[in-house]
Amino acid sequence: MTERLALIGDIHGRHDALEAVLRAVRERGITRGVCTGDVVMRGPDPAECIATMRELGWPTVRGNTDIKVLKGHPRPPTHPASDRVGSRSWSIRRLHDEDLAWLADLPARVRVTVGGVRVVVSHGHPGDLSVIVDEDTPVSELRRQTHALHADVLVVGHTHRQMVRTAGRSLVVNPGAVGEGQPHDMRPRWAWLEVTPEGPVIHEEIVEAPLAPPPQG
Repeated sequence: MTERLALIGDIHGRHDALEAVLRAVRERGITRGVCTGDVVMRGPDPAECIATMRELGWPTVRGNTDIKVLKGHPRPPTHPASDRVGSRSWSIRRLHDEDLAWLADLPARVRVTVGGVRVVVSHGHPGDLSVIVDEDTPVSELRRQTHALHADVLVVGHTHRQMVRTAGRSLVVNPGAVGEGQPHDMRPRWAWLEVTPEGPVIHEEIVEAPLAPPPQG
């Protein structure tokens, strides 16, 4: 069977969306994956998302919201942000020491190999998370990044927009957002991406997983 890799990211504390995407991944028979970070903040389930990612054991990089939660201090309980679901203060107060320790251990980049293809994962620009890598990034810059990192596939997140771009012999891809997916035809869908190397050719397939309906009864 051809080895395949699921790419996910920008979960943003949405455990229902994470479960929907992981269900779609399992249905396709994929067991390996990586995550582009931003596991927490903005959504209602930061601890649950961390618990699921820890259980999965998939290589995960730190995103900017992960850093904000890790390095931030909650505002006083009387501050309006303390009660706002998904805010930094609200998220920090719902995480235990082991959750924060997991966030602290997340690397800036990870490397994995799938079918002999070298995959490098970073939340944003590999050298500076404040720099966005997107559809407008010059091809020359993409080629410079992939060459410097010795990457056949460079995986980034942050923009919440799916992207597949060619940079010389390499690809630069963004799986889109698990936790804040773009709605299509008024139905919520949560995005991920699959990479399948077939010999010297890398096959990429963008997939969207619909959010599962709430249980009945």
